[in-house]
Amino acid sequence: MTIPAAMTSTTTDRSDPRRRSGSDGDPAATLAAAAADPVHPLQDAPDVLDAVAESVGMTVASSRRFSIETTARGFAAGYELELDAGDGSRENHTVYLESNPTDRPRDGVLSFRDDESGERIAAWLYPNDPELPALAAAVYPEAARLLLGRLGLNPTALTVTIAAYRPGKRAVVRYVSPEFTVYLKVVRPGAAESLHARHELWRGAGVPAPRSLGWSRDGFIALDSVSGVEAGTVLTALAPSAFLDAVDALTVQISAIESSGPARASLASRLPWYLERLRPLLPGDGADVTAVGDAIERMRVGAPPAPPVTIHGDLHLGQIFVDPADPTHITGVLDIDTAGLGDPADDAAALYAHLVVTALHHDDHGEPRNAAHARALAGLARARWIARAAAPAAPAPAGPGFADHAPADPGFADRARAIAATHLLGHILGLGAHGPTLLRAAADLVDETRQ
Repeated sequence: MTIPAAMTSTTTDRSDPRRRSGSDGDPAATLAAAAADPVHPLQDAPDVLDAVAESVGMTVASSRRFSIETTARGFAAGYELELDAGDGSRENHTVYLESNPTDRPRDGVLSFRDDESGERIAAWLYPNDPELPALAAAVYPEAARLLLGRLGLNPTALTVTIAAYRPGKRAVVRYVSPEFTVYLKVVRPGAAESLHARHELWRGAGVPAPRSLGWSRDGFIALDSVSGVEAGTVLTALAPSAFLDAVDALTVQISAIESSGPARASLASRLPWYLERLRPLLPGDGADVTAVGDAIERMRVGAPPAPPVTIHGDLHLGQIFVDPADPTHITGVLDIDTAGLGDPADDAAALYAHLVVTALHHDDHGEPRNAAHARALAGLARARWIARAAAPAAPAPAGPGFADHAPADPGFADRARAIAATHLLGHILGLGAHGPTLLRAAADLVDETRQ
């Protein structure tokens, strides 16, 4: 593994929760930095970090973990390292560790195995993400100029900022110049062309996704800015009923778009994985974790299914932009790479669970008005689930009160409860200090005596 030159001309914006590594608008990522460490294979990371430093002939002078998130197979954690070269000089670098990584050979990746547990850990130096080969070029200004030039964009000056990063999944790099502001979304190489086509399709259907300016087989798509502001930044201005009417109208508008493939896998499919890791994290609540998991599965299996429709796949306030002068008007929808055919209850459940976590985020930051508003939105969103069972069969045109005319779906409420409860269990892995609160919230959703 070769240490790249320091990226002194590139910055990472960590002031906004949506811009932080692993967050994409999810306040869970912000809370995780201050929460107790979850029990996971990376808890003994200092040994691995020492091995990474040794592999390049250096030693670790200091380290700080700044992110932790679940992956399809385990966890990914980001560390800031100060490395001592042994000659009085020191270098700062960012390393990502991944537990239970793929067996597929990958360039630039170091692999380690714990002799006692048998757990495998992979390590790589940012920005050399093995799943996102275009990232290294995207974050260096001179290389970024070449990428932009291939799209017909030639800035006279360029500021590069890492807007969001999910290791192994995707990254968003913001380019600001006197001539334009462009967001380069870095994805796995095989996904760029279809993502470009999806942006064009959704915009043609009237959904305000960002306009695609072009794509590359290397694994990136250039996106124009959307108007408005992130909904979570004007939380107290969101009139609950009117805003949720707009969200309902948006989701039904999305459901009418044709999709040829599935959305991102529902978190409901990860329930056994979450339960296995939550029991050691909450040792005093092991029986409650099992009981909640059993109740989620019974509710999910017992609920009548719905025909799959196109869904966003990861809908929450960080993905929705609104007009600050009229926050009931949605002006933008981000991250549609998670979209495809799925259960409409998935988007409703994700929005609810993220509102619950958003309230905890504002509690932690001494912002009671925002916390109360997030809880009010969550409560009203949840109350609407029941109405979906008795709704008229034919949808009405979008507009105020549109939620009252959504297609009938008898199993919607139970599926949404089960999926939202699974989301909350998943958030516990990053929010150790809030584990008991989130476990109670999940139990409340699937308490069969109260439904």
